[in-house]
Amino acid sequence: AALRLRMAIGRELEERGIVDERGIADPAAIGAALGLPAGEATKLLTRHQWREGDVALLTAAAARLGLPVER
Repeated sequence: AALRLRMAIGRELEERGIVDERGIADPAAIGAALGLPAGEATKLLTRHQWREGDVALLTAAAARLGLPVER
C-alpha cells in the first residue's frame, strides 16, 4: 500500500510540475503540496525503510492532492 501511494503521489507531483522527470524538486514545494514540513515530506517519499505511520501519512497526503485513496 505504501509503495502504491508513494508512486501515485510522485506522479501527481510530476504532473503539477513540482517534481521533474528526473525526480528533482524543491523540498519546500513538496512540503507545501503535501501539507508537511519540507524535510518530513521529502523523507516520506524517499526513504527505503518504512516506518510505522507512513501509510497513514501517505494516505493523508494523497487525499490532500485529490487522489483516490483506498480505505
